[in-house]
Amino acid sequence: MTDDATLSEFTSIDDAAADSSTDAGAPASETDPATETATQSTYAWGEYTCAQCEQATDRVWRDDGNLVCPNCKAW
Repeated sequence: MTDDATLSEFTSIDDAAADSSTDAGAPASETDPATETATQSTYAWGEYTCAQCEQATDRVWRDDGNLVCPNCKAW
């Protein structure tokens, strides 16, 4: 026997109680205010186009709300 915990040991809210306390007809932002304050990343990698110079890049950083390449980032 191992000391590994099962996922059910980490639940703190009964599923039936959670279902009954949520208004199924309301949008998520009305029932969960945390959805309105989502955090944005500061760095990403992949296939992007710089918002400032419009060149293709594989690394971008957030600068004044836009994703920009390393050359356009205001360091």
